[in-house]
Order: sequence, then structure tokens, then C-alpha cells
Amino acid sequence: MTTPAFHPPPPIRYLHRYRHHVHSLLLLLLSLQCLFVTQFYLYYGGTSRGRQWFRDVSSMILLFWKRGDDDEEEEGDANARQAALVILGTLALPAGIAGGASVLLLTTRRKVRRRELRIERERGRHDDDDDEDDDEEEDCDEVSTEVPPSRNEGVVASSKKRNSPRRRFRRWIASLFRRPSRFAAAFVLFPCLVFFACNVQRHVSSSSATPTESLHADDIAASPNRQPRRLLLVHLANDLGILALLSFSHLLLPVSPHSPLVRLLRWSPVEAAVLHKWAGRLAIAATGGHGALHLAGAWRRWIDRAWHPEKERHVGLSFWRGYLPPSSCWKHAAADRASLDPSRFGHGCPREDGRCVCYDLFVNLTGLLGLLALVVLLVSSVEYVRRRRYRFFYVMHISMAPLFLLMATLHYNRTILYLSPSLLYYAATALPTRLQSRGRRRRRPRGTRILSVAAIPCPTPRRPDGAVLDVVFAASPRAAEEYRPGHHCTVRVPSLSLKSHPFTVAAVPGRDDRLRILMKTAGPFTTELARRFDAADVDDDVDVDVESPVPPSAFSPPTMHIDGFRGLSHRWHRHDVVVLAAGGIGITPFLSLLVDAASDRRRAGSSGRTEAVELHWTCRDAGLIRHVYEHYVSYILRDDAGDGGGAKDEFPVRVTVTIHYTGPAHVVDPLPTVYDFESSSFDIDDDTSPMMPSSFAVGARTDISRNILHFVTYASIFSLGLSSLWIFAARMPSKDDMVGRIRPLIALTFLSLGISFLAVARVASVSRSDDENDDDARPLISGDTYGSFASPPTEGRPSPPFDAMASRTAGNVTYRFRRGVRPHPREVVSSLKGARTPALFVCGPKGLVTSLREEVRGRESEGDDCEIYEEVFEM
Repeated sequence: MTTPAFHPPPPIRYLHRYRHHVHSLLLLLLSLQCLFVTQFYLYYGGTSRGRQWFRDVSSMILLFWKRGDDDEEEEGDANARQAALVILGTLALPAGIAGGASVLLLTTRRKVRRRELRIERERGRHDDDDDEDDDEEEDCDEVSTEVPPSRNEGVVASSKKRNSPRRRFRRWIASLFRRPSRFAAAFVLFPCLVFFACNVQRHVSSSSATPTESLHADDIAASPNRQPRRLLLVHLANDLGILALLSFSHLLLPVSPHSPLVRLLRWSPVEAAVLHKWAGRLAIAATGGHGALHLAGAWRRWIDRAWHPEKERHVGLSFWRGYLPPSSCWKHAAADRASLDPSRFGHGCPREDGRCVCYDLFVNLTGLLGLLALVVLLVSSVEYVRRRRYRFFYVMHISMAPLFLLMATLHYNRTILYLSPSLLYYAATALPTRLQSRGRRRRRPRGTRILSVAAIPCPTPRRPDGAVLDVVFAASPRAAEEYRPGHHCTVRVPSLSLKSHPFTVAAVPGRDDRLRILMKTAGPFTTELARRFDAADVDDDVDVDVESPVPPSAFSPPTMHIDGFRGLSHRWHRHDVVVLAAGGIGITPFLSLLVDAASDRRRAGSSGRTEAVELHWTCRDAGLIRHVYEHYVSYILRDDAGDGGGAKDEFPVRVTVTIHYTGPAHVVDPLPTVYDFESSSFDIDDDTSPMMPSSFAVGARTDISRNILHFVTYASIFSLGLSSLWIFAARMPSKDDMVGRIRPLIALTFLSLGISFLAVARVASVSRSDDENDDDARPLISGDTYGSFASPPTEGRPSPPFDAMASRTAGNVTYRFRRGVRPHPREVVSSLKGARTPALFVCGPKGLVTSLREEVRGRESEGDDCEIYEEVFEM
């Protein structure tokens, strides 16, 4: 007697079936609450009532920690504790909660392998039971009468709904979160400016300001007879400093590796950098204003003393002496508040009463050095410098940013509190990933296992030796499972550069155990890497026949460390009509998408709604076109890769590939040089390993249980770091203790490193056995891979056989080839007209992206709403 299968009740089944939607809903509600807390503080905390309200709430919370023995001691630090609680509770804590919830609840759907689908289709096709076949045919005939809805039906009615005020308001609200520029303006720039305006209005309206409201309260206390206008100038300068710190609190949230909040908003790294740029611009502008106003006040005092020497105690005051502490200050601790002898101090006392204190000079010096560091960062971040001198841009960032952090911490005692959201968030997301990458490089000094490299000649008038490198590397089973079209990885070659370079990853059709990178020789890194793979690099002592393959013992690939995955997968499943526009090497992000779209199917009435995918690729490199055609276009044109084998109630996605060749009509195209490092006669180094994705990537796993370790690591770093900052703020011995301000920064660094090291060690101990199994099961290149170990380009041949690549149709895939004509932007986006949820994915030069964006924006004015996902590159 067989035991009946257990069927859970319907509510449990529905929750399990739609668990991704439940998790997304919970995460959305929690994130909106955290965003509301921060926005409420920025909009209301700068006013007089808001300031008092937050003080009352913080004082009530502090009652739970207050002890009777420490009443007198804590009474003097009440204001400092209240301010620290408000800053940490409204800026750092919401960012930490939203990030932790994203780490835990963000998951991805299980990736269905094409091999499994093919096996299931073959089993269904060769079923021997005739009766079951008849029943299935009858069922399929019944379902097949439901023709998939055409996207042209109801165009008039849908256009009226799109133009309704309610629908336009919803689109505008959604655009605030989808477009980083609008998000930065609505939730970062404008709230910070409102906070600054409220502070200025409060200081202007108040007849007398208390000394505790100023960053330099001792300056005000030491000069009670200062004019009100000069006092207002000091308040305005300090308000600009607070505005800069508020902007810096958002600076590192979008640019940290594997950022949970960026993954939650579904932004690409390029889109997230927009928020980083605008927050940095506002912070630098406010810092410059803060320094300029304080500098103007010091310059005015210097002028007054120069013109009225009889009214001042010191004659001949030097302006720069206010920023250069004398030797007597350097001999003592920076926290020394005692007045120094004017004769030993020199003619440079910045105080009007002649009470010279070293603390004032150190505050000025740290502020000046921090401002200079920001100026260097601003100059090195200019687009021209960043694109033409990227190494200079990178070196300046990794050197000037820590310098500014140190100077800002020494300059103001609450700087570390305002910067805590960015610092804790970056430490919790970046340090575990970087430590794991470094540990893998130590365990595998030879890097990632490179299977083959093909050098595709792509000469241009500006670069006659131009080429495209096709690097195929081994991928672990977990990497094959987590990879999605649109992901990119970082490549680090220690013999060439210590900097990791990002490249888009493409799948190898028909193989789940390897991935591919296409990189064009456009910069110093790729050019030198191509030279390393050149056949001319073979040792001169080895006798090489030009017509025969290069002996394997004469050449070995350079060490390449490939880490990933980063970025977001293409969201083409969310749209009914998708148009892909690529220029040149910009085809790389869309190669895997074409393969998935050609094999994707949607059932009648199912949630999948993509009906058509259309690609327009403009390229002048004949060798690259032939390479892509042989490996991708010809694959999706196969009968078994497209429409064959599907059920009758399934409707495949219509795929249209149009290649626009704009190169010369007659050109000699040399054969690509192919290095097969997995040849049977070539001994692969045992120190290499398949590419392993990061264990601390957000949203890469299919189950919440697999996110627990990452969540514990993130929560430990953030919560313990937040606790250490609270202890520092509550037990600060003195407001003017400059050396003590560095202690929480040092404690936070060692705390984050320690927790990250324990987490990485735990991951390594669990996955060590899996790594050994991956090393034993080395994948082999399929037999249809073209080329031998090395095929030197000798004679060359005419242009690629474009006749063999003529336009044709196979199943649900239509292929068209055009020569000598660039497509008009109107022709590219013509398929989007009448679609319900259209989308445009574009990757190419700036001119191509701009023209297509303007064309789509013109259609939006007519009522056609379209999402644009763009990526710009300059050669």
C-alpha cells in the first residue's frame, strides 16, 4: 500500500509559490520606513521645533541607559549624547537596517539549464505510450486555440490609460527610484539643502546664539564683543560644514562592491555612480564654502590688525601663522588647551584676546589639508582626466580619500558620526569580498584556469594593429548557476597592473562549465595583454614552423585573476518588446541574452510576457562579425536551439538579429590566432582553478537560508561598529581631544577586518572540498571548437564569407545582414511603437546612445512610455 503524498494547505502552497513576491514586499515596506526616518530628520531636524523635538525624544531614550551613580557625570555630556543618538539613529541605523534586510531577503530565481530542458523535450518527443500521446495532443489542441495576445490589440485604449493623470503620476513616482539622477535630487540633494536652509533661517531669526551651537564655540566665548554680523558669518560657515557632512554620509552607499541598496534599486554600477557624483559635488562645494567663509573672517581680522596696530596686542600679525602651528605646539599633545606664552608662540595668535591655544591652529591646519585633498579629488575626477589618465585618477582616489577622512576627523569631533553610514556600510560590504579575493589569490597563485584565447584582428585607421581578445575560462558549478546575462567581472593581471579592470561576461553556447570575455585592445592594459598572447612572444630558442602549431612548452598564459559577479542581469523579462542596440564591442552584454531569448518560451496565460527581442548591431570590424556569427548567431539559428521540441501550448520569443556592417567593402581579414591551453599535450598548472563567484554577493542565491552567513557578517560589522561609535560619543573625555578622535576610526578598522576574516575563513572551510572536486573534474573543450593551439596569421584571406551569412529565418529567429548603411534611430526604435511595456537596451559610443535616447524621449511625448537601459563607452 503506497503512502499518499502530503499536500500542504492552499495558503502554505501560495506562500511558497509566491515567496519571492512576499520577500520583495516585506523588503519594500521596511526600506520605505528607513527612508522615511532619514528624510524626516533632514526635512524637520533643521528647524527650531524639530531640533527641540529630536532632543526630547533622544533624552527619553537615554533614560533607559542612565544610572543613578553617574547622574552628575552624564549631566555635562547630555547635549553630546543626545546629538550622537540623533545622528546615529536617523542616518546610520536606517541605512544599516535597509542594507541588512536586502542582504537577507534578496534572492534570485532558479536558473533552468538549457540542457535539462532539452532532455525533457526529448523524453516527451520519444514517448512510446500512444494513448498518452493522444491525450496530450488533445490537451495541446485545446490549449493551442488560445492564441497569444498581440501587442497591437487595444493600442488606442492603452494609450488613453497611459495619458491619464493617475498613470502619469505613478510613472513619475516610479522614475524617482529607477533613474539615479532623480533619486539623487529628490532624496539626497534637496533634503540636505532644506536642512541647510532651516539652519540658516534659525540662526538669522535668533537674536542671540548660544556658544554650544557653533563648531568653534570657544572662539565665540573668547570674544563676547564680536559684532553680530561676524557671528552670523561663523554660523553660516558652520552650517555649510554640516551640509558637507550630510552629503558625505551618502557618498559611499552607491559605490561599495556588491551594494545591497543598489541591488535593491536594481541599478547598474554606472547608474549608481551618478548618485556618488552628485553627493560628492555637493559635499565639495559646501566644504569649499565652509573654508572660504572662515578664511574671509580670518583675513578680515588680519586687515583690521594691519590698519589699526595700536588696538591689537600683537603688531605685524602674519596671516599664514594662523594655519602653521609653531614648534612649541608640535612638542605638546594636540589636546593641550593651556595658553602659550606669546613670546614663545610668535606673531600668529588667531584670537583677538591674545589667548593663544594650539588647538585652534591644528583645527585650521587640518581643515586646510582636508580642503586641498578634496580639490585634488575634484580635479582628478574630471571626465577628461578620468578617461585619458585613469591610473592617475585611481591613485589620487585611494590616496586623497583616506587623507581627507583623517583630516576631517581631526577637524571636527562629530565628523565620524556623520560619516558613519558610509563607513560602516562600506566596511560591511567591501571588506569581506576583498579579503576573500585576496585569500583565493594566495591559495591559487596562478589565478583562474584559462582554457583558450583567440586574438581576432580588427584593424582600424587609427590602430592598424587593433584586435579583440576572446578569453574563455573555466567556471565552477556555482558560477554557472549564478551567472546571468549582463553580469561583469574584474580581471587582474599582476604582471601588468595591480588594478582590477571590469569586463562583461558572456556565456559559451552549449557549455555550462565555461564563460567568455571579449575585450578590445583600446588602452594600455588590453594592448599589453594582447601582446603577451602574441605568437611573436615565443622563445627565440624554439624552432617554430610557421605552418605548424606552436609547441605548448614554448608558451604559457599570463596569470589572470577573474573575480565576480557584479552588476545586474538584464531585465528583459519585464517587457513585452525589447530592442537591443549595440555598436562595435558593445555587442558583448547582449550575446548571452540572445541565446536565452531564442530558447525562452512562454505559456499562454503565464507571467512571462516577453514577445519579441530585436537586435541592431552596427560594426565595422569584419573579424568580430564573423566571430560572433560563428559562435552565437549560427547557434541560435539551429533548429534544436530555437523553435523545435516545444509543446503546442508554448509560444517562443520572436528574435530578430540585424547586423549592419559599416566597414570597407574589400579588406584582407587575417585568420584569428587561437591558443588552446587545454590541449591534450599541454600540462595545465595545478595552481589554477575555475572561476568562483564571491560568497558575499547580494541577491545571487536562490534561497534565504544561503544568505544567512552573509547577513550575520554584515549585521555583526554594522552593529558592533555602531556600538563602538556610540561608546566613543558617550565617553569622549573632552571635545577638544584631537588625538582621541582617531581611536574610533582605528577600532572600526580592526573590528571590520577581524569579523571579515572569520567569515572568509568559515566560507573557505566549507567550500574547500567543493574546490577540490572542481579541480579534479576539469572541463574539456568541445570538439567543434575551431583552431589548434596556435594558428599564426600568415597569408590572410578576403573579407569574411558574407554570402554564407546571408539573411535567413530558422524557427523563431530571423537573421538579416546589411552592408554599408548605418541604421537611422527611428528605424531602430520603430518596433517599440504600440508595445505595452517596451524597453530599449543600448551599449555603444556616446553619439549612438544620445541619438537613441532623444528619439525615444520624442516618442514619450506622444504617449509611448519606454524604459531605457544604457551603457556608454568611449574608445
